[in-house]
Amino acid sequence: MSLAPRVVITGVGLVSPLGHDPASLWQQLLAGASAARDWPELAAEGHRCAQACRIADFEAEPLRRGRALAIAAAEQAVSSAAITLPAGTGVYIGSTLGESAAFEQAAEGKPIELSQYLIPSFTEGVRARFGLAGPRASLATACAAGNYAVGAALETLRHGRCEVALAGGVEPFSRLSMVGFSRARAMASNGCRPFDAARSGMLLGEGAALFVLERADAALARGAQPLAEVVALGLGCDAHHPTAPLADGSGMRAAMATALAVAGITPHEIDWVNAHGSGTRASDAAEARALLGLFGDAGAALPPVSGSKGALGHALGAASALELAICVEGLRAQTVPPTAGHEVPDAEAGIACTKAPLPRRLRWVMNNAFAFGGLNSALLLRAWED
Repeated sequence: MSLAPRVVITGVGLVSPLGHDPASLWQQLLAGASAARDWPELAAEGHRCAQACRIADFEAEPLRRGRALAIAAAEQAVSSAAITLPAGTGVYIGSTLGESAAFEQAAEGKPIELSQYLIPSFTEGVRARFGLAGPRASLATACAAGNYAVGAALETLRHGRCEVALAGGVEPFSRLSMVGFSRARAMASNGCRPFDAARSGMLLGEGAALFVLERADAALARGAQPLAEVVALGLGCDAHHPTAPLADGSGMRAAMATALAVAGITPHEIDWVNAHGSGTRASDAAEARALLGLFGDAGAALPPVSGSKGALGHALGAASALELAICVEGLRAQTVPPTAGHEVPDAEAGIACTKAPLPRRLRWVMNNAFAFGGLNSALLLRAWED
C-alpha cells in the first residue's frame, strides 16, 4: 500500500553522549562503545546509583541546557538538509521534564518562575532561533515523546498545514529522574543490559535529536536527497499502571500492530526492530512477549532486534529521537548495529539481540518507544526508494 503524500527525512542533527553528529554516534555504536561511567558528584550527592550516560563536552547555561541541546541539534539538522527554512516551518518537540535543573533549584528554595522552563521552552527556543511562525506542539509523552513528535509532524505535513517541519526529542540530564527511578528500584546495578538474563534496570542518559521532514515531492523538487521515508506511527495508551507495562505485552503489541496496519504491511516485511529495550525486568519482558506474539502469530520469523540504551542510557524524552537517528543511519548503511550490554539472552524473554554489526538488506525498520502510563508507540521508517 502506498501512502500519499510521502514524507521524508532530509536532515538529521543530534547531540549524544557518544558523539555530536549522526556519523560519530554511528561509528561508536558499531565499535560497541558505551557512554556509561561513574560520576563522583552524583555519589557525593548521595545517589544510590552514581552511574549515568551524560554528555561531558557540551557547555550550556545550566538552566537552559535543554534549550541549548535542542538548538544545537536543530542547527545541525538544517545544515544537513541544506535548506533555508520557510517562516511557516512547523516545530514539534517532545520531552519528559523540560529544564530539570530549574525544578531542582526551585526545590532548594530559589525564586524561579518555573513556567519559563517547561517543555514548550524548547519548542519556542528553536522557533526563535530560526524566526519560525508555523504550527507547533510540545509533547510531554515521557519516554515515547520523540516518536510522538515525529508522528505529529508527519500528519501535519500530510495534511498540508506546513511545507517543512523540525521534529524530535530533547532531554537534559535530570537528578530528579535519578531520585525517582532509584526509589522505584528501576536503576541498574550492573549497567544497562537490554534483554539480557542479568539485566537489573536502566541508566539515565541525556541528549537531543531533531529531524528536518518534508513532503517527498517538495524535497526532490529542490534537489534534496531523502535519507529515509517516515511512513506510519502506531500509538496505543493502555493506561494499565502509572509505571508498569501490561505484563503480557498486549499494549505494546497493539501499537506495533497499528503501525503495520496504517502502513499496509505485514510483520513479514519488517527487516529490523530497534527495540525500546530499557533493561528493566518488567519492560523488557513485556516487549519480548509483544514482539514474539506479533511476529509468531503471523507465522513470521523475528527480524534482527537491537537496542541502544546499553550504549546511550535512557534519555527519556530524547531516547526515541536518538534511536530514530540510529535507524536512519542503519538504513543508509544497510547494517543493524550491535546491542551494547547484551550478552546472554533471558531464557524467559527469548529475545537474542545483535551482538555485532549485521550487514543485511534493510527496507523497513520499526522504532519502538514505550513510556510510563501505558504510552506505547511504534514508528515505521522505510529506506528511500524513488
